[in-house]
Amino acid sequence: MLPHSPPPTNTPPGLSRRRFTSSAIGAACTAATLPVLADAAFAQTSNPSRIERLQAMFNLLARDTLAGASAFAVPGPDLYSVWQGVSTFERGGLAARNDAFLVFMFDNYLPLPPPLGGSLATALGNPLRGLSLPLGDGTTLNLGSALTELLNSVDSLPLATLVALLLNALALTVQPASLVGPFLSPFSRLSWQHKARVLELLENPGPEVMQVMGPIPDPLLKTVIGYVQLIAVGLLAFAGFGSYSEWSVIDPSTRTLRSRPVGWSISKYQPNGPVEGWNEFKGYYQNRRSASDA
Repeated sequence: MLPHSPPPTNTPPGLSRRRFTSSAIGAACTAATLPVLADAAFAQTSNPSRIERLQAMFNLLARDTLAGASAFAVPGPDLYSVWQGVSTFERGGLAARNDAFLVFMFDNYLPLPPPLGGSLATALGNPLRGLSLPLGDGTTLNLGSALTELLNSVDSLPLATLVALLLNALALTVQPASLVGPFLSPFSRLSWQHKARVLELLENPGPEVMQVMGPIPDPLLKTVIGYVQLIAVGLLAFAGFGSYSEWSVIDPSTRTLRSRPVGWSISKYQPNGPVEGWNEFKGYYQNRRSASDA
C-alpha cells in the first residue's frame, strides 16, 4: 500500500523548516559525493575506456532515478524520501538496496529490439539535454551528447537506462524546475505528488508520453504503449518486492542470509527467530474426511 500524499506546500511538500534545512544540507552532500560515486562506478576497471565511462554514468543515472522510485513506493528516512515530502523513521526500500534491485530486474526483464530502443533513447534524451553527467574523471558531459556518443558505439541500451530516461523526460513535463536540484536525476527531485503524476501518465499513455517518445512507426505503436504500461506496473511491483525481499542480504552460494533483511523489520516478520509454523489446524467441518462424505 502506498503512503498517503501530504498536503501541498510552497516548499518541498511535507518538510518542516528544520527537515528542509537538513535535507538541503544532505542534498549538498549528495552533490559533493557524485564524483566519488562516479569513481566507484569504474572501480572494477583499472583503465576504463570512454565508452565504459559513458555506460557507467548512464547506469549511475538509472540507479539515482530508480532510487527516487523506490522512495516513492517504500519511503524511509533517506534523503530521497525526505526530499519528496513523504518519509518514515524506520528503514525503507533504499536501505534494502532497492535501486540496485530495480536496475537488475529491468535489465533482465523485457529488452526492446535494438533499433526501437535506440530511437526511443534518442527521443527521450532531447528534453534532457540540459542535464550534465559526471564522467568520473573530473569532467561532465551534456546528457544528449553523451547519449548520441554512446548510441554510436553500442547496439542497444539496458532497459533500466531507457526506463530512467522515460521517467526523467516525463519529470520535466510535470515539473520543469526539476532540471536542477539535488541528486542526479530530475525524477528524484520531484515531490511525492509529482512522482505520482508521472506514474499516472505511464499507466495511461497519452499525448504527454507520446510527445517525449518521439515519432513511433504505426505498426509498433501498440507494442510501445504496451511496454510503457508494463513499465508502470513493473516499477511499483518490483519496488515493493525488492524492498520486502531478502535479495540484498542473501548469499547465493550458500543460500543463507548475511544479515536480517530490511523487509523483515518493516513487516515485523519473524521477531523471535525462524518460525516453523503454528498448530492452528482445527479439523475439517463436521469431522468430514473426504468430499464423498458431504
